[in-house]
Amino acid sequence: MNKKKLEKFIFIPGELNQWKKYKNKNFIIWLAGINLKDKLKKIDPYLNDEIDKIDKNKLISILGNQFGILILHDNWVFTASDFTRSYPIYWKLNKTKIFLSPQARLIKKSTDKINHDQLQAYRMSGYTTNDQTLWKNIYNLKSGTYLIFTKKFDLSLKQYFTYQPWKIKKKRINIYKNILKQEINKLFLSIIKEAKGRRIIVPLSAGLDSRLIISGLKKYNYKNVKCFSYGLKNNFETIAAKKIAQKLGYKWKFVEIKYKEARVFYTSAKFNKYIRLTNDGVNVPSIHSLYAIDFLLKSKFITRNDIVINGNSGDFISGGHIPKNIKYLKNPSNKLQFLFDRIFDIHFKKHYSLWQSLVNKKNKKIIKNILYNQLKYSINMKKNLTEYSILECLEYENRQAKHVVNCQRIYDYYKLDWLLPLWNKSFIKFWQNVPLEYKLNQSLYKKTLFELNFGEVSSDSFNVKPFVSPMWIRPIRLLIKILFFFIGKNKWYDFEQKYIAYWTDIVCANCINSYFKTIKNNRGFRNCLSWLALKTEKLILGKHWQ
Repeated sequence: MNKKKLEKFIFIPGELNQWKKYKNKNFIIWLAGINLKDKLKKIDPYLNDEIDKIDKNKLISILGNQFGILILHDNWVFTASDFTRSYPIYWKLNKTKIFLSPQARLIKKSTDKINHDQLQAYRMSGYTTNDQTLWKNIYNLKSGTYLIFTKKFDLSLKQYFTYQPWKIKKKRINIYKNILKQEINKLFLSIIKEAKGRRIIVPLSAGLDSRLIISGLKKYNYKNVKCFSYGLKNNFETIAAKKIAQKLGYKWKFVEIKYKEARVFYTSAKFNKYIRLTNDGVNVPSIHSLYAIDFLLKSKFITRNDIVINGNSGDFISGGHIPKNIKYLKNPSNKLQFLFDRIFDIHFKKHYSLWQSLVNKKNKKIIKNILYNQLKYSINMKKNLTEYSILECLEYENRQAKHVVNCQRIYDYYKLDWLLPLWNKSFIKFWQNVPLEYKLNQSLYKKTLFELNFGEVSSDSFNVKPFVSPMWIRPIRLLIKILFFFIGKNKWYDFEQKYIAYWTDIVCANCINSYFKTIKNNRGFRNCLSWLALKTEKLILGKHWQ
């Protein structure tokens, strides 16, 4: 044991006002989430001056689904993340002090050294891996993890939950359907309990997940609901959303995004402030619904007393991200390396291609090493590991629990409460036990939703076949595509990404750059995240790699 003694625990709560401070007996308690006073009352009986006498798992369980907690005592600090890292915590040990914050950049010093491997991962994917940040000595509290640090310099870091899609329980599909229906029932009972009659705002698209949220609220007779959609005029998502909202009888608003207005917004001081405040050194900030939320607040369609509930991330948890050609191959050699080698190229191609010029042997080796080390840290070797379960575990801990959940920072920035019911603990635990054959193409999810048919909006008549928007670009795009028939699909894809996707992105997210600046870049950008990765790297380091 280190004989040094810690002098101070320092928590910097950040600039988004997510965390609220409470004084309780000998403790300072910081909480993030909704209904915080209710949670404070629940944890009170479990507090104890001696950290060893606190039942950590029980304390975490009573906090519910999306939460952040940090408890400061004279002799120790305790902090925990929920199953999906809804409210990030970063920490750094500096001689005789431990610094903690929801934003890594707030505990960074100019002398902190850059973690160059993680910087490369960030450039290529938009996020770092495992518990790493862009700095070698600053760490990210992973999803489902708690940390204890005492003044005696004792450190305890425990991952109390790991997403384990290899924990399969073989049952007939009808049994799974019935269990899933029960889980969905739990979701809506939980929403109603947490919302306490407040108005619920649902971002509504053509997808299964937001449709489940809005139609389930109707089924459970929750009346205080509004929904909205956004993007280019008459895009296919909006047409479907409007039909669904009208059928359910909920008030719906469409926020049209025009290129000129979007360009003005993405060059405004307000936008730059958002990027600065949400740039944490682990994730590229999300911007997709930023313009819409800003507009809806200004027009008073929504207020800061409302709760926003979106469908993140039902598509992932129900199997929508599993490659259709994946094999259900168990590990014959009982070695993690064997399965990892088989799936690495699939994972790398999907998640590490923000810039094609960075896709080379050297960088591929860097990413492979850090991902394999993460797997050893998270799951080591389990008897029932399969190719798809490794893919899901890596995506869950990295892209989903970082980049996807980080979309909620938009609501935090505008001081809006939010819930992520499709990331509830019970729902996650259910899906990790479902066999591959029921998750491929979201088979179980789709069949169950069709049978439930909440609000009668699950039929094909409420689906709209995707089409390219805006209308003016369709004949131009078609003509150019015909010319590329003789050149090849890959060449067409590259051309479309560089010269056409700027105009066909439904939410105009590429407008963070001018069109001419976009097409002048020859590094092989993928989408708006490519540009955001550059912008945020420059904010953090003073320059970016280009």
